[in-house]
Amino acid sequence: MRTALLLLLAATLVGCAREARETAGHDHAEGDHDEARGPHGGRLLEADGLRLELLLAEDEGPPTFKAWRHDAAMKPMRPAMERLVVVLERLGGRRDTIGFRIDGDHFHGLEPIAEPHSFAATVTLEAGGRSHPWSFEQHEGRVELAPEAIGTAGIVAGTAGPGTIEVAVEAPGEVRLDAERVQQVRPRFPGLVRALEKRLGDAVRAGETLARIHSNESLAEYEIAASMAGTIVAQDATVGQAVDRETILYTVADLSSVWIDFPIYPQNVGAIRPGLPVRIRSGSGPPLSGRGTVRYVGPLLEQDTRVSYGRVVLDNRDRRWQPGLYVTVAVTLQRVAVPVAVPDDAIVRLAAGPAVCRVEGNSFEAQPVVTGRSDGAVTEIVDGLEPGVRIVVKNAFLLKAEVGKAEAHHEH
Repeated sequence: MRTALLLLLAATLVGCAREARETAGHDHAEGDHDEARGPHGGRLLEADGLRLELLLAEDEGPPTFKAWRHDAAMKPMRPAMERLVVVLERLGGRRDTIGFRIDGDHFHGLEPIAEPHSFAATVTLEAGGRSHPWSFEQHEGRVELAPEAIGTAGIVAGTAGPGTIEVAVEAPGEVRLDAERVQQVRPRFPGLVRALEKRLGDAVRAGETLARIHSNESLAEYEIAASMAGTIVAQDATVGQAVDRETILYTVADLSSVWIDFPIYPQNVGAIRPGLPVRIRSGSGPPLSGRGTVRYVGPLLEQDTRVSYGRVVLDNRDRRWQPGLYVTVAVTLQRVAVPVAVPDDAIVRLAAGPAVCRVEGNSFEAQPVVTGRSDGAVTEIVDGLEPGVRIVVKNAFLLKAEVGKAEAHHEH
């Protein structure tokens, strides 16, 4: 299914990557090779016989703008009383205004340029009582999709905002029979098995006949009935077998609830206690998930393994959880409110690190982020994304290939 969606999306992309990386520190996209460049490798802006070279420098810490003045003959002009301002218009209507200080022979930006380096720029130099404006655009990690492609691929947008992260400890676990709902069926008197009425896996009702035994004492047949409803999970006898009071004929289990047992390692002793909420997911086979609470915590560490054990009693009336299944148990130790959180499905992993996809209309742009705590469903965003931003929250992975192509042109 995932492959089919990717192929469909690739077939319907429109203007897949507007990849004009137009500052030094970025590889130039195809079609950008004709842009005029100054002696420092920056974009050369020209007007009224004045030339300004603008460079996005990324080799001295956080990316910042540097600029140099040249005359019509490209002779360097040392700045004196000039004032330089760059305004960056970004996807979603954000605006960054960058002021500059004079630093020897050049202007140096006062603010770092946040990722992504994708914007429409207006550059204004005030010199000699005149204002000299320039403008240009560059796009990084941005794609545009046709509306039908967005709908067909199931790409869904949402709003980033405050959320709650469940700080959890994970451990391997195993589904087991609920020992409080298991009965071993034995004869009342020694004798021979004449008939076994049920087979492995059969459902039984309370009072239903399970077996008939010929008694060695009375020389008469008697019936053995189920004292509880459940499922035959073990059949240990055969017809004609000699049995006594200790012989197990059947094991009947009520599978409407099961136990999830999991280890508690020394570093978590005391932190995991009864009553804490638990999330459970299957480790193999069809994906399963469920929720419960810690019902029991072992009071001792085992001598050999130095671990204790915890237990969750899980509702299993739908028979999803088969005893013997290996699972992952996540015990929630606390819930933490964070200013910005996104669904895990919103995060894409690019070469430069984690990112989310901003949305404006039919345009999508990779926004690098710094992630924090995660509970497997929701992830905290520490930096790179403010509350209220529209992002892709479902099927963001379908955009990864296209925004990755654009991002590949960006050298850090």
